[in-house]
Amino acid sequence: MKSRLAVVPLLLVVVAGCSIANPTSSEVSLQYGAGPFDSRKFVECEDDRDVSDINDDHYYYPKGQRDFTFGESDGIDSAPLTSTTQDSQEIKVNGTVKFTLTTDCTEFTDPTGKTWPGGKIQMFHELIAYKYDAAPTDGGEQMKPGWTALLRNYVGAALDRATDNEALKYPWQKLYNDAAAKAQWEKDVLAQLPEVLKSLTQGVDLITINSVLLQKPSIQPALVQGLTDKQAAELRSQAAEVDKQAAANFPGGIPGYQAYQQQQAVNEAIKAGRVQVLPVPQGSSIIVSPNK
Repeated sequence: MKSRLAVVPLLLVVVAGCSIANPTSSEVSLQYGAGPFDSRKFVECEDDRDVSDINDDHYYYPKGQRDFTFGESDGIDSAPLTSTTQDSQEIKVNGTVKFTLTTDCTEFTDPTGKTWPGGKIQMFHELIAYKYDAAPTDGGEQMKPGWTALLRNYVGAALDRATDNEALKYPWQKLYNDAAAKAQWEKDVLAQLPEVLKSLTQGVDLITINSVLLQKPSIQPALVQGLTDKQAAELRSQAAEVDKQAAANFPGGIPGYQAYQQQQAVNEAIKAGRVQVLPVPQGSSIIVSPNK
């Protein structure tokens, strides 16, 4: 009877001495040994619930597509990006990059010759994310504030360089007014972005870029006013050309057309109540006076 009682506390200690990895379907967990008798090293990747040593740590990263947003609204990842166009004008760029974190846990060797038993996700964690304290240590939680800083310094920095490189190919009016040019700019940024990003991650595709959406760029107020003035001048010029053609074809030529316009102006003024026609005896001249 005494031996049976002695076994119970021992079993309780064993059960209590565990940590549990519990990733959701949209997460992967990285387990690291951290006990007093363990070296600080990678143990395994976990996609399902797993019981491990009580002292081990677990870091959770997202699987599936995520967004990196940049612009002037609240609650987004980054402020607008700035680029310079072919004609040396600064534009502000807002938009969204859709990306997927590479969560492959298959052992591989990086370009420096280092082997990662936990694959690209282990490389991402140890070389980048751990320094930012980006990952939660419990499943189902939001990414830590360091995650946003990480995205700005990698996805955001790569995107900034790509948009700069491609904006230099266009004058500002093309990106602002020409839908085809703006679509090509967006396409070229998407094509360039993965390689720029890989240059920040030792040539390894730790983050996969899925799409880039760039909104119509914002331009300086002086350019907006100049564009408005130009459009107004073009409209005035077009109206003048219409008047010129109408006058040339009007009976009586330009004098007849001018007399017609003056009569039309008087008629419109009378209708609007801006002038008053006074009754006069038959045969007398018509007197038109302003309506005060």
